[in-house]
Amino acid sequence: MSGPERLSMAIHKFKILKNAKNGEELAQVIPIDSVYTERVLDDIWKGKGSWDVLYEETTKKKKVQLWEEMTLLHFQAAAMYRQGDFMASYKHQLDMYNVYLRELPNMSRWGVPALFVISNDLSHIARCADQQHLATDPHARKIEEATRTISQGFSLCMTDREVLLSKSRKWGTYHMANILFRLYLRLKAYNLCTSMIQAIKTSELPALDRFPMGDQVTFRFHRGMLAFRGEKYALAKDDLLFALEHCHRNAFRNKTRILVHLAPIMMMEGMLPQSRLLRRYPPIKALYADLAKAVRSGNIGQFDLLLQAKEQKLAALGTYTAAEQVRKVAVRQLLYRVYLLENKASRISFVKFQAAFAAAGLPNMELAEVECVLADMIFGEYVKGYLAHDHGIAVLSKQTPFPPIKSL
Repeated sequence: MSGPERLSMAIHKFKILKNAKNGEELAQVIPIDSVYTERVLDDIWKGKGSWDVLYEETTKKKKVQLWEEMTLLHFQAAAMYRQGDFMASYKHQLDMYNVYLRELPNMSRWGVPALFVISNDLSHIARCADQQHLATDPHARKIEEATRTISQGFSLCMTDREVLLSKSRKWGTYHMANILFRLYLRLKAYNLCTSMIQAIKTSELPALDRFPMGDQVTFRFHRGMLAFRGEKYALAKDDLLFALEHCHRNAFRNKTRILVHLAPIMMMEGMLPQSRLLRRYPPIKALYADLAKAVRSGNIGQFDLLLQAKEQKLAALGTYTAAEQVRKVAVRQLLYRVYLLENKASRISFVKFQAAFAAAGLPNMELAEVECVLADMIFGEYVKGYLAHDHGIAVLSKQTPFPPIKSL
């Protein structure tokens, strides 16, 4: 079979898939490195010897229709990708994506799976192009252009006005949002993440729990990560717990990513990671096991030393600030131990607490510093009571002087 005949068959196949509204099969053949695409290119090279020559001949012979143009651009992008010319591949993939966007308003839900595929391909090729030209052009940022283009696909899903909901492109909204989350986070465009979440919140979409579980988990993970970054830990906990509980049981890497951020939130509430979880997730054990041990025993000095040693690692993960706040739980544990040693007395002198701080690795604390720490713990409701400054004592509540941390 000649190259032109093979290409004509491929174009015809794409037309058939469009006319039949066969979105699932289109999503299987349209990836840049799909088996079908590879076979077509192999046959063309065997029959013609040069894709570029065939492409030029085909486009010069006649004025191609929009869908045919998209198909030709797809194979052109795939040919350049196969040859390792990522910049040229990106250009053709971007052109193909824009043609698809022009067709998308005329499609219903069936066109959404292919949109997912070409969006992922466009972002992948953009990263490859940027990496390839990083040495010669440090300012080459195709990923930014790709992100702006993909956001148009997201909008065409979210704002679809199809009356019959079962056929609406709205069902692609969260999947497209998840693709954009990854791109925005790579670009550190956190404000765009927030804007996208707000746009989804105000749009007329079906409830999130009606979407595929994979879309729900990924969306809530990213939303939880953003809340975590904004130190909105209660909101972050809700989303991250959902993501952890509904993540695929064998997705070890994804569960580890969730736990990296969820663990310090739970530790803030006094829920320290159990040995079973630490054995199952060694990266979490390396990060938090010794910190949790110091918290459990109220060893503040050890906690401070460990936090200092892990500062660079935790800062790189974005969890240092959260881990820092866990220190208050360690202080609370130490104060509670003093309370038990004093036979649950309701009046305990500052000197007793000062001695406890010294035993916990903080030997140089003045009484004024001890009083400040106690005042902070009372203000934060880790301890119920008040301070009698003139008498140098802490007067603790006779009913639940150390309320459960989770209730704070």
